[in-house]
Amino acid sequence: MSYLFKSALLVNLDPSRVERGDLRIAGGKIIERGSSLEAHEDEEIIDLSAKLVMPGMVCAHTHLYSALARGMPAPPRTPTNFKEILELVWWRLDRALDEETIYWSAMAGAMDAARAGTTCLFDHHASPSHISGSLQIVREAIEKVGLRAVLCYEVTDRGGIAERDRGLEENRSFLNWTKQSGSSSPDLFRGLVGAHASFTLNDESLTRCAELMRELDAGLHIHVAEDMCDVNDAREKHGLGVVERLAKHGALNNQTILAHGVHLSDEDIEIARAAGVWFAHNPRSNMNNQVGYAPVEKFGERVVLGTDGIGADMFEEARSAFFKGRDEGLTVGADSWLRVLANNQRLASQAFGNDIGSLAPGSAADLIVLDYESPTPLTSENLAWHFAFGINWAAVESVMVNGKFVIRDRRHALDDVSAEARKASEKLWAKMGEV
Repeated sequence: MSYLFKSALLVNLDPSRVERGDLRIAGGKIIERGSSLEAHEDEEIIDLSAKLVMPGMVCAHTHLYSALARGMPAPPRTPTNFKEILELVWWRLDRALDEETIYWSAMAGAMDAARAGTTCLFDHHASPSHISGSLQIVREAIEKVGLRAVLCYEVTDRGGIAERDRGLEENRSFLNWTKQSGSSSPDLFRGLVGAHASFTLNDESLTRCAELMRELDAGLHIHVAEDMCDVNDAREKHGLGVVERLAKHGALNNQTILAHGVHLSDEDIEIARAAGVWFAHNPRSNMNNQVGYAPVEKFGERVVLGTDGIGADMFEEARSAFFKGRDEGLTVGADSWLRVLANNQRLASQAFGNDIGSLAPGSAADLIVLDYESPTPLTSENLAWHFAFGINWAAVESVMVNGKFVIRDRRHALDDVSAEARKASEKLWAKMGEV
C-alpha cells in the first residue's frame, strides 16, 4: 500500500522539531515530505490534522521471556541480594521455558511493545532447557505482531559447557540466517552475540564469544556491572575491571551494547567509550532491583534506554529516567532524554543499515501516530517537557513498521493474544515450581 499522511504535526526528537506537514509513504519508506503534497491515484489519503507523527520508539535492551512473569508466584524464599534475585526468580523462570512458553512470552511482549508505540526491540533471550531454535521461535512471534527486532541468545556457563556451546551455536545460527538474501524476514531482523554477564563466563567462554563476533561481524549484548557481584568477580578472579576484562578478550566494538553499567569505574567507562560501545541505561529495573543508579552523565554521547524486561514502554522509561535523575541531583534534563530516545533510533539505524529515526525522504516508514490533545501549545522548544509531563503510551493511535500498519486506529489485525498467553503463563508458573 501507498499512503499520503496529510497535515500532521511532524515530530523529530533530536534535534527537537515540530512542524506541520505531509508525508508520502511507499515501498516501506518515506519517499516525500512537504507542506501540501498532491495525492496520487494509487495511494490512500489519511487526514492527520489533529495528530502527531514521529518515528517509532526503540527499546535498546529487553527480555521478552519475562512477559509472562507479571503476577507470578513468590520465590521459595525472599531474596536478600541481587544474585539471589537471579537464582530464586529469573534463573528459575528462564529454565522453565519451553517452545510454547517462549512463543507466547515473545508474542505477549511484542504486542505490549506495539501498543506502546515501540517498533523495534533489542531482545536478550535465555531459555536453557530449550536453546536450539529458540531465537527463531522469538522471531516468529515478533514477526507475526509486525515489529523489527535485533535478537541474541544469552551465553553463560551457569548450565555447564554443553549448554554454553549450544548458546554460542544458537547465536551463530541466527546471525547467519539474518544474512540470507531473497527472503523478506531478514529485512526486519538482525542479530548480536548475546552473553549473560562477566561473572557467569570464564575466560574460554568470553574468548569464544569474541571469536564469534569477529567471525560474523557482530557486536556483543551483555549485562555489565549491574551489581557489585559482577565487579567483585572480575577483580578477585581476574584482577581486572569488568570492561577491562571484555576488552582483553576482544569483546568490544561499536556494535556492542553494555546493559546497566551501574557500578562501572571511571577507568572502565573510559575503555568502553574509547571502543565506541553503546551504554544501555535501565532505570526502572535498577530501582526495582535496588542495585543503584548508573553514572549516565559519564557515559558520553552513546547512551540508550532499555527496560530490562519491564515491558517496552519507552515513554514511561524516559520519564522514569528523568524523574530519577532529578531525585539523584543529576544535571541530565528532559531534553537530554529526548536525545537518548533518538540514540535508540540511531542504534537501530546502525543495526539495519537504514535510517529508522527521522522523517526525511528515504528513511524507513517505521512510524507512530499520536492522538495527543494538549491544553498548552506544543512547539520545537518545549517538546521535551511535553514528553516529561504529558505524552504517554495512551496517545498511541496507530503504528506502522516498514510501511505496513501494525496497529491502526488502536486495532491490531491479530485476535487478542491475552487468553492464550494466560494459559501459557499458568503452565510456566507450574513448571517453575519444579525447578
